[in-house]
Amino acid sequence: MEKIRFIILPLQKIRMGMAIVMVSVILWLGVCAMASARHQAAISALSGALAGRIIVIDPGHGGVDPGVVGKNDVLEKDLVLTIGQKLALYLRQGGARVVMTREGDYDLADPEITGLYRRKRQDLARRVALANKLPADAMVSLHINSFSNPAQYGAQTFARAGSAESEALARAIQDELNRMLKNRHRVPLHGDYYILRQTRVPTVIVELGFITNPGEYRLLQDPLYQSKISWCLYAGITRYLAGEGKSPPLQPGVKGKKTK
Repeated sequence: MEKIRFIILPLQKIRMGMAIVMVSVILWLGVCAMASARHQAAISALSGALAGRIIVIDPGHGGVDPGVVGKNDVLEKDLVLTIGQKLALYLRQGGARVVMTREGDYDLADPEITGLYRRKRQDLARRVALANKLPADAMVSLHINSFSNPAQYGAQTFARAGSAESEALARAIQDELNRMLKNRHRVPLHGDYYILRQTRVPTVIVELGFITNPGEYRLLQDPLYQSKISWCLYAGITRYLAGEGKSPPLQPGVKGKKTK
């Protein structure tokens, strides 16, 4: 009988321990869900700041310029267009006027312009001119990063050095990306890129993740994840237009790849 008690008692303790762990997990998930719901409600309360605002969404690359290429010929230009379209839907539902630099697989250069470099120069100049002419309240240029080390991951924002508004926009978007995507090692950085230098409106570049990271490569193709990251961008833009995101200057930064 003593041996039987010796066997049964640990099993009871194991079951009790598992039950406690399960209850703890359920409670934790409940707390996270409540916190997420409260945050979404807070963003919704700020959505009035979008009414009548002009937001330029700039899906990078297009046409003969594919951007970075992942395994199985997954192209940056296609991923950023899809995410940009989802972001446009969120913003329009919030009352913003959204202008996309491209709605399909093309660039903005004249058809007769040959050579990728010449086309790229004209393409970038026209994206900038579009935002400056409107003039827009904000411009968000969407890209996907790549790096030689596949361990690198995380969405990253870049702002123009010396522009308090660009920095505020980058900070608000980065906060939301970090909150939802668990990229807590990422902070908004300065970037020295054509679009950031030449636009006269608050502009940021957002690298949505690394196509060279196996995990993010899969996620960036997932429609649910694309919607999630689009909502992060929407939330950050909303917070910026509501006056949030102002704080000390950003750090200088260097990215993993291409010129914007």
